[in-house]
Amino acid sequence: MNENIKKKEPNFWVRGKRETKNFYAIELLPGVNIKSFLFGLLVAAVLILPLGIMIFQYLIIYGYLGVFRIYLLLIWVSLLLFNGLSNYFTVKIAQVYDPNNHRLQSVNAKYVFFYNCLSIGFAIFTLLVIIFLGLVVFV
Repeated sequence: MNENIKKKEPNFWVRGKRETKNFYAIELLPGVNIKSFLFGLLVAAVLILPLGIMIFQYLIIYGYLGVFRIYLLLIWVSLLLFNGLSNYFTVKIAQVYDPNNHRLQSVNAKYVFFYNCLSIGFAIFTLLVIIFLGLVVFV
């Protein structure tokens, strides 16, 4: 009778938190850790930088009056996406550098991406920094 009852899979938030915690608990070699972190940041920056340049050029050409909140929202979403992508690529690159580490290979980078993309603490921190910088620079 119990065989017919399906176990409910946790949602992506719980799985992402678990996968991120598992990744941080893994002892990596210092070289692998540094390389995966730096290359993860670099690849995420290469992907997000064109969007940032486009927003900046649009801001300089057309001004920011009237649509200032949209600029702040786009910058905020871009930073959250950058955080998720950098963590995703860090996990993927670490998996490539250390293929014999079974704990590392079992980490699902997709859930790490979603969890870090939607991280509440990082989102609030970046929003406060953007609002502060926006008020200081543009007002």
